[in-house]
Amino acid sequence: MKNLLILSTAALLATVCMANAGNLRSNTWRASCNTYYSNSGNDFIFNVKLGEIGGCRSDKVKQHSWDWSERSEVITKNERMFGKWEWSATINIDRDCRPAYRNTLFQVHAGGYLVSPPSWFGINSYNKFKTNVDGSGTNQAVPNSPFKLTAKINATRKDVKVDYFVNDQFVISTHKNSLGNGYKKMFFKFGIYRVNANCDIAQTYTNVKLKKVK
Repeated sequence: MKNLLILSTAALLATVCMANAGNLRSNTWRASCNTYYSNSGNDFIFNVKLGEIGGCRSDKVKQHSWDWSERSEVITKNERMFGKWEWSATINIDRDCRPAYRNTLFQVHAGGYLVSPPSWFGINSYNKFKTNVDGSGTNQAVPNSPFKLTAKINATRKDVKVDYFVNDQFVISTHKNSLGNGYKKMFFKFGIYRVNANCDIAQTYTNVKLKKVK
């Protein structure tokens, strides 16, 4: 009986491990620059009020056409996220005004102060999807209802390639080569990161998934 119980327990643990293989849990994430957010399991809620400066040191710096940046987001606890990954979530945006000049939904970041990340995917003031690559605005409008965003990432110390999908339909790819001796850090972020906004905003990310792929 004792041996049978041990075998049954081992089989159950193996089944659970197989079910969760490659899919990281919600405790993979922490607040970025001590910004506020709430979450339950793999669901996250972000809120930013108009004019509320973000918690990162760079958010207080005037850049280009904006005087500050607004932020509420999370970041992976692990800053060595090299390899092939797939991140996805269903996003709902609650905003009663014209979109911000730029609102970043997801980032693949390599760290640094006032340094652009190797890849980001967001929304421009015309309510169309856009990435960090020059001239990489898309003609695809943001849906009026919750939409699924997927990022398929291949991050090495030499370069970062990301394919972005909305509702499982391909939208755009980004590719960024590193400078100097290559990327030392690599981490992912999601939530609200915007500039030149026009009103308060809330973004809900449900069923957030992050898994290592071969």
